Amino acid sequence: MSPYEVGLTTGFLARHAPGRSAQGRSAALIDVAQDLLLRELHDRGVLDLLAFKGGTAIRKVYAGAAGRFSTDLDFSVRDLDDDPRAIEGVIAEVCEGLEVGGITFGVLEHRGKFTLTYSSSLAGNANPLTSKLDLGPPPWLEPATREWVPLPIHDVYGGSLPSLPVVSLEENVAEKMARLNRRTYARDVFDLLWIAKQPGTLVDRTLVRRLLVLKCWVDLHGLHSTHHDWVPAQSPLVLDVEHWLRPRTEREFDDEQIGLLTTPAPDLTQLGAELPQYYSWLGELDEDETAVAHGDASDRPKALAMLGDLPGHRLKGQVW
Repeated sequence: MSPYEVGLTTGFLARHAPGRSAQGRSAALIDVAQDLLLRELHDRGVLDLLAFKGGTAIRKVYAGAAGRFSTDLDFSVRDLDDDPRAIEGVIAEVCEGLEVGGITFGVLEHRGKFTLTYSSSLAGNANPLTSKLDLGPPPWLEPATREWVPLPIHDVYGGSLPSLPVVSLEENVAEKMARLNRRTYARDVFDLLWIAKQPGTLVDRTLVRRLLVLKCWVDLHGLHSTHHDWVPAQSPLVLDVEHWLRPRTEREFDDEQIGLLTTPAPDLTQLGAELPQYYSWLGELDEDETAVAHGDASDRPKALAMLGDLPGHRLKGQVW
């Protein structure tokens, strides 16, 4: 039983939703449910084992209402010594049958992949809503601690929200950029442009470039530690900076449903044209980065040395 008296109503959800569509209301319920779940994971000590990442993390601790709604929950195992399967089991145990604020949580597992389910009369839908739950290997940089961006909906949660352990914004950005080297997802382009358009500079561009080169190399060849594997990506590509910086057409985008998760809906052609304008600094690779960007397996010693030299030296002597 949750100790919080959550005052969630359909009216609050409607005001929180992106647009007036049924899909927008569903996204709002998932967004709220994930807020409540994150607090529950914190209260039970599970969040100490994790680093929150992805678009959902960007929305909750950086962008707030200015960001897009993101329906997936993505985490990294926090430490190199932690067993990811054991932590997945703990998360699943917390989620299965949890009831908070009129929302009942569940977990489905299929071939090692987890899906969260959300059932509530507030959804106005007989079928439970779902979102992916992903737990990846540890971040290469030390996680940061961030406070939530306040939103009006938080006032009905019946208590405060805890600070969140998150993957550094540089690493989060580099992961999105590496994924865009393989496929063009509107959600990644949208997030990257939101970050780039903020006053000042939110990220260390030199660090992002290095992380991107290394993540693209690992996408090709994989990386291992005693307890973790960074497996090669599906259909990986060598990093071609000029190709990455091309204006992308609407036909290249894979998830046009982003229009349901933002207000107003973005123009995909405009997103594709703006990306190279704001990320032209990607072309300033140094000599080591240029060498590793070629993607040769024989460059593993250089890649490992660069990984070990990242700020914090978390991976130094720990990966092969």
